[in-house]
Amino acid sequence: MTAENDTSRAAGPAAIAAGPSARMPLGARRLFMIGGLCVPVGLVAGPYILGGQLLAVAGVVMVAAALSYSGQGPWFSRWSWAATAAGALWLAATAAYWGSVIAAADAAAQAPAFAPALFTGGLVCFGIMAVAAIVAMTLRAVRGRDQRTGTA
Repeated sequence: MTAENDTSRAAGPAAIAAGPSARMPLGARRLFMIGGLCVPVGLVAGPYILGGQLLAVAGVVMVAAALSYSGQGPWFSRWSWAATAAGALWLAATAAYWGSVIAAADAAAQAPAFAPALFTGGLVCFGIMAVAAIVAMTLRAVRGRDQRTGTA
């Protein structure tokens, strides 16, 4: 065992919880694991179960929310809220687009006029979600580097 492990065990759980951790918070790790499992299941189930792709989209949203955790304070930061809200809008736009295209295909008609707007709206929401997750990861990395060097 290393001295670091002995010190943390001797200090007790309260000292461990109070100190800054370089690890991903437990809630974010669980969300990342569940989202990471939803993506391949949704991709595999998509061709066989109508709407299975939506499970993959929901998995991507969960992964983006998990990766946008905050290293200080509550792990679910304002960037996590932004990523989750944009991801939920992306999921809703994808579901509405998918439903409108399937309904048009079943009726042997053209896709409705609002289908391109749903697609574009979903694409914009995906972009916002991705930017929010990237900004959160970048801020966390910069703040962590500043804390290690003592320039915060």
